Amino acid sequence: MSSIKIIAEIGINHDGLYERAAELIEAAAEAGVQAVKFQYRNLDNAYSSTSSREIGDEILLNEIHRNYLPPEDLLRLGSMARDLGLEAGISFFDVKDIDDFGEQIDAFNFFKLPSAELTNTALIDAQMALGKHLYISTGCHSEAEIEQAFSRLAESGWTPLHCISNYPVSLQNARLGYINYLRERWNRPVGYSSHDEYWETCLLALQYGVRVIERHITLDKSSEGLDHSSSSTPGEFAKIATFAREMDLLLAGDGPRVANQGELLNRQNLGRSYFAAKDLPVGHVLSEDDLSYRTPNVGLNRLDIDRFLGHPLKQPVAKNESIVRSMFYARENLPDHVIDFAKRSGLALPVRLHDLEGMQRQFPIGAYEFHLSFNEVLSDIDTQKIEKSNRYSIHLPDYINSTQLMDPFSRNATQREGSLDILERTVTLAERLQQRTGTEVPIVGSFSVVHHSREDFFEQHAELLNQYRTRAVRVMPQWLPPIAWYFGGSVRLHAMNDLDDAELLLRHGLPFCLDICHMIMGRNCYGFDAEELIDRLAPLVGHVHIADAAGIDGEGMPIGEGEPENLALFNRALGFAGLKVIEVWQGHLDQGAGFRKALMKLEELYGR
Repeated sequence: MSSIKIIAEIGINHDGLYERAAELIEAAAEAGVQAVKFQYRNLDNAYSSTSSREIGDEILLNEIHRNYLPPEDLLRLGSMARDLGLEAGISFFDVKDIDDFGEQIDAFNFFKLPSAELTNTALIDAQMALGKHLYISTGCHSEAEIEQAFSRLAESGWTPLHCISNYPVSLQNARLGYINYLRERWNRPVGYSSHDEYWETCLLALQYGVRVIERHITLDKSSEGLDHSSSSTPGEFAKIATFAREMDLLLAGDGPRVANQGELLNRQNLGRSYFAAKDLPVGHVLSEDDLSYRTPNVGLNRLDIDRFLGHPLKQPVAKNESIVRSMFYARENLPDHVIDFAKRSGLALPVRLHDLEGMQRQFPIGAYEFHLSFNEVLSDIDTQKIEKSNRYSIHLPDYINSTQLMDPFSRNATQREGSLDILERTVTLAERLQQRTGTEVPIVGSFSVVHHSREDFFEQHAELLNQYRTRAVRVMPQWLPPIAWYFGGSVRLHAMNDLDDAELLLRHGLPFCLDICHMIMGRNCYGFDAEELIDRLAPLVGHVHIADAAGIDGEGMPIGEGEPENLALFNRALGFAGLKVIEVWQGHLDQGAGFRKALMKLEELYGR
């Protein structure tokens, strides 16, 4: 998770009105920033008696008096910000400003030294002595003055902010390259105090690696006042906050190119491969005349086909069947010791309704998970044709139609009602399978859409899914990846993938499906300890999915081809009761080559 902090400065844009300041804080919280900041000047100490003789000073003095909020109001506003989950900071212009807050000064989470006071060593020392982090703006000053100010400071407790003190700053004057100079000269993270005419300049500053962005917030840029024109609206702040959250991932990829899972899906769905143009018997020597080149890309493509032209088939091929590698080799049965290991361990394989019979013959491990499409759920499924001696689970469709995700709490009535219909039909199917097999048929769903907050998400889903327990059917949410591949694109998910979600699962006592592959990618994205988290959530694990992974989007890799530390997670996963479904990416293709490899590898690693 990115540690970039966005500070919405309230400044003087509240027009001296407590209610407007509170409205700005609420807007900042809604926009997704991490902090708000206030300004305070002691009016009796702000200007000399002759200051109003200068035209500029007269304007500023009038504005400062018009926009004054007393310490007691600022303390109340700071408390309000913290109640909304924000940090609260404040800028002072003189040591006497600090004195006006007395012992309550500790209520603020951080302090900010404005550019104009960079040489005010007494103010810097007084704020550093308070033990809170200090952000220091560099605007208005020469490099010699900056050098003198910073060289006397301690190693920790402060962050320099690049700042151009124009209001607003034109594109030509932003001088973002100074961010690099500051970071290298002082060997520390650097921030950016933005007064830019265009808020998008903040995005460029993020690309330069700033870890803090401070910018004024306003409800209306055309409002009367000095700072509104160089401020951002809540909508603009929401965009800055979104980019800040994702910037570290956005700039990743400085290495050899690896296609992500969404690209692999699109390559399969949009690409082409070779299919049999007619029935081909065993022993037939393959030629180009036997082939047609069509979508989807599920078999040999143009890069692969030359290796197999002129070679005899070891298996018969039906017209329109995909040409795959295994057709040129004698089919080998899964070894008995691997089958025995799979049965002892509760391993299962994902299947579609149409390939269940063939998968059972090829992989007689006695446990399978139906991965159903929305059309299959909406059809009449004949459970009497399903082998009753096996164990089964069901994966809910991710989609309820060709354009909408599963979302039983959608504001869109069609999506909400369609999701509930799909869920009800799947539960009914599970009930029928349970009656036929005499064993539990759990249901796993990728519930991923957060409408208000994570707390609301878990409360709503726990209430909905717990209803099905009265029908002896367990419907469990699946632990999700940080990034999902929906409709051919990538979508950042904000539920069921981080430490906060673990706490909410425990609070609601909600059984869930532990997906090891997703857990690995979440670990790599958010930095949590996956083994520790799995142990903490162990009492709630009711079902398991297994595949390897690398990075934040290397999903569904063959077992043992991800990061070395993943092996301990597979061993831990095999210790849970219930089914453990192998979800290696496209393991069913090439006559189940990926599933065979996974079963063999797991037995090799953990079977003895």
